[in-house]
Amino acid sequence: ALPIYVMEDESINAFAAGNSPRDAVLGFTRGAIDGLTRDELQGVVAHEFSHVAHGDMRLNLRLACAVAGVMVIALIGRGMLHVLGNASRRSSRKNDGAAALLMIGLLLLVVGALGAFFGRILQAAVSRQREFLADASAAQYTRHPASLASALRRIAGLGRANRLATESASGLNHFFFTSAASTWLATHPPIEERIRRL
Repeated sequence: ALPIYVMEDESINAFAAGNSPRDAVLGFTRGAIDGLTRDELQGVVAHEFSHVAHGDMRLNLRLACAVAGVMVIALIGRGMLHVLGNASRRSSRKNDGAAALLMIGLLLLVVGALGAFFGRILQAAVSRQREFLADASAAQYTRHPASLASALRRIAGLGRANRLATESASGLNHFFFTSAASTWLATHPPIEERIRRL
């Protein structure tokens, strides 16, 4: 049996987390538990269980860690530029070593930023495909695709009001049942397309 956690949030959402089926957990917002019918909630549970069964959690975790790791490179570069900028204000001496460090810092910043950008694009593309697979599997598990489609319709009706209260969810948006926060890159297919495929 998978441990179940409840997030005290009024939005309708859910997630699966863990590194393997042995240590997996499912989470549901209070809004999902209170706002969905039993059949709709069953469809959402099946969707999240599908992520566990197909190893999507591990993939999502690896992608999130890879993007975070590349972002650290950019942060190191930015930190180097900040320190060198402060040091150059204090000392007006010409220093070739400082110029080399400045170039390294700039290079790290650019490489890290580009890596994070392309990493996010890859993360979003993989996430969108895995959502379609999880929807199809949920329909197979429950033998009732209309219940999941109904849950998606209910969420679509809420629109932007169905976002988690915390914006820190944007970095982990691809873990959730539907978009948990506004981001510049869609990690989920359009709800209308998900409903059409169901």
